[in-house]
Order: sequence, then structure tokens, then C-alpha cells
Amino acid sequence: MPNTLTERVGLSIGRHFVSLSCMQFIPDKPEKPHVFSGFVMAIADEWFYVTAGHILRAVRAALTSGSTFDIWRLGDQTAARGKFNHTAIPFDFNLENWLVIEDETLGIDYAAVHLGTLYRLQLEAGSVEAFQRDAWSDHMVASDHWALVGIPSESVSYDGKTNIGARFVLAPLNKADAPEQAGKRAENQFYAQLAEDYEGVVRDIDGMSGGPVVNLKYGDEGGWRYGLIGVQSAWYPSIRTLAICPFSSFAVALEQAVLPALARSNTAAE
Repeated sequence: MPNTLTERVGLSIGRHFVSLSCMQFIPDKPEKPHVFSGFVMAIADEWFYVTAGHILRAVRAALTSGSTFDIWRLGDQTAARGKFNHTAIPFDFNLENWLVIEDETLGIDYAAVHLGTLYRLQLEAGSVEAFQRDAWSDHMVASDHWALVGIPSESVSYDGKTNIGARFVLAPLNKADAPEQAGKRAENQFYAQLAEDYEGVVRDIDGMSGGPVVNLKYGDEGGWRYGLIGVQSAWYPSIRTLAICPFSSFAVALEQAVLPALARSNTAAE
């Protein structure tokens, strides 16, 4: 049984966290493994996978430069906790299926893709749960703590054959002011710093982009409650500051975009 706050929160939020991994094949260079951070949310009982938009931009740029990608997988190990011997779920990755809202100069950085029934059933079998609408929150809401969960690139390993390894991390955060270099991006982001006592655990949070940022509040009746407040976007390593894109505004916009399509689909099915 988990016996620390970090372990308890990590297990709770880990139910929603899903990694996205692949192999990149670069001409005349060794193959390169990637593990991206992301999570699952629900809209009208349909599941969507959410991550940072700049990840999709980087994949598109690599494809344009001659790279190819293969062996895409959804990883539910943080929810399953070894239930299926760390077997990931094959994923049919298609850039054209993604909704990407991303502008680096303005600090807007979101991407989402619908997960069909087959993926949902497999993820549910691995104990994954989607963030429901009642968990959508805002960084302005009073809370006791913030935390980011994800997979830092520094933890990714590859055996040169078939196995990609990585370490799931929960990083406690402290609220921070916008860095001077943020510029216009500060209009669409909020900021946090890694808690000082956590710097020995994570040296560089590169790779945690796309991971969920949550607020935590201890309830009057006991027990911790958490809400999803942001999507990790960027990292200022010299001042150990994270740039985070608010979740609620993106979630509402996504909901407004997909609900009419879901309604039309349900009508056609009838």
C-alpha cells in the first residue's frame, strides 16, 4: 500500500496518464526511441488522448526532413501496474486524425485525438480511467498543492531490440511568476517551478510536455481531491520554471467542437 502523499497521488493520477511511444528512423543514423507524455479525457462518454501540440509539430518536421516513425504504442503501465506484464497497446498513428492547436509565439500548445472503441476497451482493461468533466478545473482555483506527472526524456532507455523503458514521475510544483522571456506567451500560459526538494529526482523535465498538471486540495471530510488544471508545454531550465497551458479553456473548446459531430453520428446510427 502507498504510504506517502506522493505515492497516493501518483497512483490516483496515474489512472489517467497514458504514454505514447514510437521509434524514429533517421537516414544514416541509429534509430531513436521516443516516449511522450499525455492523458485521457472524456467528452460525452467518448475518450480523447491529449498531449502537447508541439510534439505533433516536431513529428511533422522530422517526417519532412526524411525520418520515418514506426511501432507506435499507447502505454497504460502507470494504471495497470504490471497487470499485463508491461505490454503496450499498438496504436495506428496518423497525423491527419489529430486536432492540433499550437502557436509557439503565443504559448498555445494542445493536441488531441479521438480514441475509438477498440483502444478504449484495451485501455480500460489496463485500468485506465478518463478525466471526467467534473475534474476539469482552473489554476486560479484555491488549492493546497500543484503537481505534474509525466515521463522525463532523461529516463528513457532502449535495449536496442524491442524494449523501451521509462520512468513515471510525479513532480510537486510551486506557483511562479511569468519569466521575463515569456513575452506574449504569458497571456496564454501560467507558470510553476519544481519544488526545491525534488531537484535531485528530476534534473530536466524535457519529455514531460503533454503531461497533466493537477491541483490538490485536502477536503473538509478528509482525503485529497484533485482537478486537472493544465497541459505541460515548455521548460526554462536555467530558472527551472515550467510553462503550462490552461486546460479548462481548451477542454471547453474541444467539447464545443466535437459535440455536434457526436450528435450527428448518434442520429445517423439510429
